[in-house]
Amino acid sequence: MRFRVVAIVWFGMSSALAVSSASAQALPEGAGRETVVKVCGTCHPPERGASVRLTRDGWQDVITRMVGLGLKASDEDLATALEYLSTQFKGDAAAPLNLNKATSQQLESVGGLLRRESAALIAHRTKAGPCKTLDDLKGVAGLDFSKIEKRRDRLVCF
Repeated sequence: MRFRVVAIVWFGMSSALAVSSASAQALPEGAGRETVVKVCGTCHPPERGASVRLTRDGWQDVITRMVGLGLKASDEDLATALEYLSTQFKGDAAAPLNLNKATSQQLESVGGLLRRESAALIAHRTKAGPCKTLDDLKGVAGLDFSKIEKRRDRLVCF
């Protein structure tokens, strides 16, 4: 297996990450595949997106969130990644995400939650049971409810 070393900056500290060339092979052929491996592979396995299907707007939200978390990439690379992801992993018009049944990955990618927020929501629904309305989640410890509020049109409890 061949690896290439990608330099990354994480909160001001330089590091090196070996990204397997097999990562690129796990993604479908298409213009932009190598860019997705380069950009997304700095923080997680790039093929992670293969399990998610989103509209173009949904993928744009994911990329915007990643940039907010510190992703460093050129505008051109981000546009290329968006085009590849929205073409290769296209979803139908976004159906509302049921927060009572959503997986951690769905809560993060569609709901816009951080991993720790996703875990807090899942722990809450396991302990307290399903929510009846989105407003039931206002008091969940470790959950930034403003993120739920921003995506209210895409999220449901039933």
